[in-house]
Order: sequence, then C-alpha cells, then structure tokens
Amino acid sequence: MLRTFLLIFGIALGVAGVIAIDIAKTSVSKSFELSTAAITARSTHQIVGSDFKIPQSVFTQLRTNLGIKRSAPVISTHVSVRELDQQTLTLMGIDPFSEMYFRDLTVQSRSGSWTFGNDLSGLLTRTSGVLVSKNLAAQYGINQNDSLTLSFGSRQVQTFISGFLNSSDASTNMVFQGLILADISLAQEILGFGDEITRIDLILADTSQAEQIQKILPKGVVLVETSQQNHIVRQLSRSFETSLTAFSMLALFMGIFLIYNTVSFSITRRRQLNGTLRALGATRGDIFSTVMIEVMIYALVGSVLGTCLGILLGKGAVQAVCSTVSDVYFVLTVSQTHITASTIAKGLLAGILSSFVASVFPAINAAQTLPITLMQRSAAESSLKKHLPFLTLAGSLIIGAAILILTVFTDRPGLDFIGVFLIFFGSALLAPIIILLSVMGLLAVFGRSWGVMAKMALRNIVRSLSRTSVLIASLMVATSVYIGIDIMTGSFRFSIIDWVDGHIGGDIHVSSSDTLNRALSPELLKDIQALPEVASVSAYNIHRNFSRTSGEVHIFSYLTDLSTKHWSWTAAEESQLPDMLEKGWIFVSEIFAQKNHIESKSGAKVILETRKGPKSFKIAGIFRDFFMGGGRIVVSRNVMKQFWGYEDITSMQVFLNPNTAVNPVIETIRSFIPETAGIRVVSGASIKQNILDVFDKTFLITSALQVLTAIVALTGILNSVMAMLLERTRELGILRACGAKTRQVANLLLWECGLAGFISGVMALPLGVCLSWVLINIVNRRAFGWTYDMVISPEILIQAVALCCLATVVAGIFPAIRAGRTDIGKALHME
Repeated sequence: MLRTFLLIFGIALGVAGVIAIDIAKTSVSKSFELSTAAITARSTHQIVGSDFKIPQSVFTQLRTNLGIKRSAPVISTHVSVRELDQQTLTLMGIDPFSEMYFRDLTVQSRSGSWTFGNDLSGLLTRTSGVLVSKNLAAQYGINQNDSLTLSFGSRQVQTFISGFLNSSDASTNMVFQGLILADISLAQEILGFGDEITRIDLILADTSQAEQIQKILPKGVVLVETSQQNHIVRQLSRSFETSLTAFSMLALFMGIFLIYNTVSFSITRRRQLNGTLRALGATRGDIFSTVMIEVMIYALVGSVLGTCLGILLGKGAVQAVCSTVSDVYFVLTVSQTHITASTIAKGLLAGILSSFVASVFPAINAAQTLPITLMQRSAAESSLKKHLPFLTLAGSLIIGAAILILTVFTDRPGLDFIGVFLIFFGSALLAPIIILLSVMGLLAVFGRSWGVMAKMALRNIVRSLSRTSVLIASLMVATSVYIGIDIMTGSFRFSIIDWVDGHIGGDIHVSSSDTLNRALSPELLKDIQALPEVASVSAYNIHRNFSRTSGEVHIFSYLTDLSTKHWSWTAAEESQLPDMLEKGWIFVSEIFAQKNHIESKSGAKVILETRKGPKSFKIAGIFRDFFMGGGRIVVSRNVMKQFWGYEDITSMQVFLNPNTAVNPVIETIRSFIPETAGIRVVSGASIKQNILDVFDKTFLITSALQVLTAIVALTGILNSVMAMLLERTRELGILRACGAKTRQVANLLLWECGLAGFISGVMALPLGVCLSWVLINIVNRRAFGWTYDMVISPEILIQAVALCCLATVVAGIFPAIRAGRTDIGKALHME
C-alpha cells in the first residue's frame, strides 16, 4: 500500500508542477492579449512620439491633407482607482466619431435602457463621465453616476460613471474589465495633456499609404507597425516564463527517478514470484506486460490526481507570475486564470510518458532475466558491474556533449536547458563509478578510525550498488537544484544590493511624483545643498523615450554624477569616459545593448529617436544595470537639452555626513516643499528594501518549485530505503541470528542512509555549481538581459551536504526501526 501511494504521489507531484506552470504561462499570455486587445484593436500601424506624446494637429493633417479616414487619435495611460481597491486600469481617451473602424464597444446603462454599439457620439462628450466594465462595477457595487477617483502619480482627479461597457461575448467582457473609456477631450483634461495625444491608430491598406504618412510626419514623430510593438513588449517576459517551465520539468525529472525506484521496488518484492512464473512457462512478454500494465494504471491515476492538484496550484501561480510580470516587465490590467485543454493534455501526457520511460528498463530487465537468476538478488549486482564501463563511457560522452552545447551554442534559446538536463542525465550514469571510488577513498582515509558499523555500512552501499546508485543519483540531482537556485538567488541579491548602493545610492531620495510635470525647483536643490548635515547631492533628470527595438527606454542626464557603475565594456580607459560623455558619446545598459544587438567592440553605435528625428550616437560604455523595460541610457546635459529639449532636474540623491540621523533631515527637506507640490522625500534604505521586495517576489515561484522538487526527492529516498530493507531481509535475519541487537541493526541502516546522503551531497556540489553558472551566465542573461557575478557561499555548500545527510537519516528512521524488529525465522525462511 505504501509503495503504491509513493508511486502515485510522485507522479502526481511531477504532473502538478508541469500543469501549474503551464497554466501560469498561458494565463500571462492571454492576460497580455486581453490587456492590449482594446488598446490596439484592429490597427495595423501607430503614430507615436519619441517622448510618447504627439500634437493633435498631426491627426488633423492625416484627415485633411491625406484623407486617411481609418485613423483615430488615442490617449492611453495607466491609472489606479480608489473605489476599486486601487486596481490599475487603462484610462483610454478616444474620439467617438473615429472609432467605428477600430473597436467594437457595446455600451449600456446599468438598467439596460440604451445600447449604442459603435456610435458613442451621444454618450462620450467632454462633459460626460467615463465608461467602465459592467461586470467590474457589479463586483464593487458601483452604480451609474457614482464618482470615481483616478490616481496617477501624485495627482487625483474625480469623475463619474456615465455608462457601462458590456457585451454578450465573455472574452470581450474580460477586455472591458481592464479599461476606463472617456472622450478624448475629457481624458486630455483629466491628464493635463493640453492639445497633445498619446498616439494615432491607423488601418493602412498598403505600403504606399505608409510612405505618404512618413513624408508629412514632423521630427520626433514615427510610424510603427502595431504587431511589431506588441511583439517587443510581449518578448520581455517570455524568457522568464521559459525558465519557469524548465524548473517545473526538474520536478518531473525527479519524478522519473521516483518511478524507477518504485517499479524496481515492486520487481524486487516479486522476484521469487516472477522466477516461479517463468519456471512454470510464463514468457518474457508476459512478465514485461504485467509490470508495464500495472505501472500505466498507476500512472493514469497519478496523472489525473496531479492534474487536479496542478489546477489548484496553477491558480496561485497565476497571481504570483502575473504580479511579477506587472512589477518587472509590463502592466497587466487584466489578470485571469486560463485553463486550456492543451494544458491538461500536456500534463497527462507528461505523467504517462515519464512513467513509461522510467519503468520500461526495470520491466525489460525483469523480463529478460533467466528464472534461476530472478530468484537471486546477486543477479542485479552482477548485471550492473558488467555494464559499469558502458555506463561510465556513456555518462562521460553525454556530459561532454552538454558542455559543448552550453559553451558553443549559447545564442540558441532552449538549448541551454537541454544542456542542463544532459548534465543531470550524464551525472546519473556516472553515479555508480563515482560511488565506488568514493567508498574506496573513505575506507582508505577513515578505515582505521571508524568503527565496525560505519565500515559495514560503506561496504553495504557498494554491495547494493544497483539500488544505492539510483538513490544517490536522484538525491544528487535534487540537491544540485537546491544548490544551483540558492547560489543564483544569493548572487543576484548580492549584486542587487551592490547595484542599489552604487547606482541608487544616497541616504535620502527626492523626486517628483507628478507624472506630467516632473521638474524639481532649482531653489530646492540649493536649499538642500546648504544644509549642514548634507555632504553632497547627485542631481539628474530621467525621461521616457520611444525605441523601435526596445519599446520604452529611460534616458538619464546628470548634473552631478556620484553613482558607481560596473562596466561590462568600455571604448576607452574608464578615466576617459566622463570626457567622452561631454563630447556627445553615450552610455547604455546591458539590457538596452542586448535588445539592440550592440556588440562590445570599438565603433559601436546606436540610432535613437529624438525630437529632431533619428540620431546616431557613439557608445562609450555598456554598464551593468537591473532596471527592467527597454533599458537605460546616460547622456550629457548638453545632449539631453539639444536632442530632447530637457534641462530640468527630476531626482536628487542626498548624501549625508557620517553618523547623521536620516529622519530629521527628511523632515527638514519636507519643510522646504509645499504640500501640493507632489514631491516624494524618502530614505535610501526604504528604496533599497522596496527593490529587494520586488526581487523576492520575482523568485517566489522559483522557490516554490524548489520545494516541490525536494518533496519529490524525499519521497524517492523513502521508497529506496524501503526497497533496500526488503532486499536485505535475509541478511538482516542472519545478523539477528548471529547476535546482533535490535539497536545495532537499526544503527547499521541509519549509518548506510547517512553515508549515502553524504556521498550524494558531495557529488551534488560540482553539479549545483555548474547549474548556477548556467542559470547566471546563460539563462538569466537571455531572460533579463543583465549579468552579475557568481558568489559561492561556503555556507550554502555545507548546508546542502548537511541537508542531504539529514534527509536520508530521517527517511531511514522508520525502515531502520522496522529492520531492527526483523523476525529471524521468517527472514531466514525467505528462500
């Protein structure tokens, strides 16, 4: 019964991990589509500005000069709504007379007294309110004519609900849930846009229309394809989602070891029965079919249970992944759980196929063995020793192929995970020879100082190598995953702290929370500099800029740059970089360099969209940076003023004298600022903590998968120990008959478990370090575009080995107690 439970449990956990992550990935993809569906609609092209604003007169030119009727001005920005628990929605301002070509918007009052379809001219006006989803309003108990408080930055604007967006189509209603619709003039008034708009949506029939439009566009305004821009934004999180898939497959990989152990356990229990059946005339096919049919039935049950568990876990995973994507990549205004038939089929297929792969070799081994050897345990060990050279050679070749993949084909997505799995598989094949060498080494070094029990335990590990090698290999893989993820997250956290201290340093941060007017008063800078507690101030401005390849990038220019940059590459000596910056060169972040395919070599250039049109800039250096999005660019103050028209200050980092209390200075600075100014003054420590909180949230689901893998591994350990106990029933009976006490037999088995755990932990160390190197230098670089140093903490390695020993000893307690109580008569009467 326990064996059956462990088998089904292992399959269910592996399938649950695959389904949960696939549900999260599918939900993020669908949520992105829903979040952008109403915004982009049927447009084929968009006209946007280099600073994400364009004059409304451009739209007038399109209509009057070129006669392009399928065009619509749009204002689009994210706002939070107080009455909806600060939920983030997209405030979208549209021209009711231009919308007929782009969006199907069914509008009605809550009582259902009118419906306008695409004709919104009678409902959306400057004096009318806004439209929200009928379902969303019902969820929060909001009625027609109720007020809404829209927040963006430090600004809050009140408006009211004039009607509801509703549709008979469920998907369309989900789109509406992330939208607040307003007349474009009302949106301009709410946001303070004046006569500017966010973009112009277009439906163009051919390239000739695009060429005509490009000729009349003013400098700083560009024409882009809608699908291309959506693809750029969507690609931001795809690598992250692929990483999650790989981690979920690790849990399934561990499940394969568990299934192998369980099937081998079953065959061990029925060795005499199978031998008797073969002697009575049962064919090899009969034995093979019996084993496989039994496993497939368990696999089906485990897969179904794993599917149900995966759906439950998937709902939690959706919230975690969507939250991470919104925090790090792009805002999802619609967050829905989507469970598709393909996801269920994928999970069921994964469980059944992995069960088949894991059980086919033990089944073949049982079927092909002669009846007389089926009744002897030594046959399995003889077979393993016979194939040991082949396993060693195959493992070495597979690891060699994996190293080749990871070092040569680093630019091909997906191959890195194949390389990791090949390393795991190759290491598992090398486990028997490594165990033999390890035992020989331990006996040679500690043979004289260790007691009889320890030496017997070591020799027993070798005597049962066919069983212990699988146990140690599976625990080795699970521990290496633990080590790899711990080193990766620890290294990243260390680099984040170092980056925050260098790039976002300062004891106090002063910045504008007004998204429309971000400039700080020059007098405020002088007042802060005059404070006796202040040692220095790093003042700069930061502004958004449109990029065809990166989407949204942030451009910085420093009045006084006190930040410390870690350079990935420089075009000259580091001491020459400030002069190069003043001469018109620029610095770019690693993320920006990756997305724009900038090579780290002399003569590197990039074209940026400016208010004067596209402009080519020479790159002086590429620096390490953990800002997400399209990347970061640093330019001189003169370049910022010349090409983007900004010479303001939007942020300040205030450095205090040593041993100065931060909070009193914060209060002093706040006393310089009017209450209505919308300026944030916070400590550097709080900013640092907020960034680390986002980091912790990003890796929360990774840690959950780490725990799932550990549970599968521990289940496999218990199963393996039970199998070893069963196989050695006669041996334990002889020990008891020769005078061994109950406690001595139990201690012997615990020694074996502890030493097996120690060997697996030591074997996992190089494998875990290798995994962390792949995660840091290949997976994370592709997923996020950044690099960071690998920091190997001795505590992590010692802790991993200790956990291995502890896990095996704990798993061996119950079997050890049971072994100590072995009935001598029954044990000796086995054969």
